[in-house]
Amino acid sequence: MAGRSVELPVEEYERIFAILDASSQATSLDEFKNDLMVALHEHYDCLNTTFFTGPTFVTAFSDPAPVVTGRITPVIDEYQARWYPKDVFASPQSRAALAARPAISADDLRGLPNDSVTYLQDFLYRKRLHSASVMHLDLAHGCHGLVGMFDSRGREPDPARLHAMGILARQLSERAKSLPGQVVPSWRDRLTPRQVQLAELVADGHTNEEIAEILNLGLDTVKKYVSRVFSATRVRNRAELVKLVCLESIAVAG
Repeated sequence: MAGRSVELPVEEYERIFAILDASSQATSLDEFKNDLMVALHEHYDCLNTTFFTGPTFVTAFSDPAPVVTGRITPVIDEYQARWYPKDVFASPQSRAALAARPAISADDLRGLPNDSVTYLQDFLYRKRLHSASVMHLDLAHGCHGLVGMFDSRGREPDPARLHAMGILARQLSERAKSLPGQVVPSWRDRLTPRQVQLAELVADGHTNEEIAEILNLGLDTVKKYVSRVFSATRVRNRAELVKLVCLESIAVAG
């Protein structure tokens, strides 16, 4: 759909304006999340929704306190314990699609990794959530918001609805970025003091060999520490860890 004009029916514009209006009075991100969920229920007839946030795209899926409604509520614990790394919208294919347009359906995605296919078949479909779409929002401090919408009757959003959701997502991002009081979650709370020290050295650009020399540790020990830090902070690589550390530093300085 990128690069192609989509003519929207008048009613889709009316829904966009109604949802924006419903969320326009929020004075905090938490209020904004709840107001948006109610508006999506009313104007998109979407009863099963999620709102995840995080300092990076990937870590948003491990949000410890997401807003969830409908059929998501009784299964969120299972999702957080087992499924979040395999979420279809956490896949590279999803991230590439969302970079082109901020609202997509799972049906848009092709060539998914096996973990994402397993997530769809063994989690979503098993929980009677037979269609899924997502809006990506930009939040304050460069953080990410992911608004998931799931239908138990298998009704996929048509191209006009997805295009409307993209317009809506861009407008919601502008609103969300201006909300006060947003705090970047601390990565330090998940680590031991030694792991914090190592994470800071990684953020400073040191190689594993340099960290081994600085901390007087064996190289294999450093590699194990780095892997544990990645796992505990739920990042995939050094670049994402650097972003976590730097975002918190910027927020504290500000």
